[in-house]
Amino acid sequence: MVAVHNLEMANNAYLLSSLRKGPNIVRWIVAHAPESVYDTKTNPDRFSFREAVAHLADWEPILQDRANLIKDHPGSTLVAYDEGQRAIDQNYADIDPKEAVERWAKAREESVQFFEKDAPGHWYSVARHQERGDISLYDLATMEIAHDTYHIEHLLEFLP
Repeated sequence: MVAVHNLEMANNAYLLSSLRKGPNIVRWIVAHAPESVYDTKTNPDRFSFREAVAHLADWEPILQDRANLIKDHPGSTLVAYDEGQRAIDQNYADIDPKEAVERWAKAREESVQFFEKDAPGHWYSVARHQERGDISLYDLATMEIAHDTYHIEHLLEFLP
């Protein structure tokens, strides 16, 4: 089992490294974005700067819950959320991006620790997402990186 664990970690080194980088990149963007852009939108159908950072922080515990559910209860259902309604319910419009990115970084490190310590042997366990279909633990980890990249690209639009 130790040999398999070490092989899985070696094969997933870039995955885990990339998961750690998202909050660091967003931390840099937040540090360089003028506060005057916090409540603006680059597109009426997307979050404001403030809301996007709040969303990343708010979403990490949801991803952690999903990861634990996939590992502990393969075949379970992953509940879909209305992101726009959640932004209203969680009051994203009043959250400080500097605080939110720090909260996200802390939660993301917990996620990475989970993937390092608890995921080996469970990478291909699957649950069914209500909208996206079957998702393995490995899929979830890679989707987190894609989610980060989507929001990083958006946040970069706010920089001068």
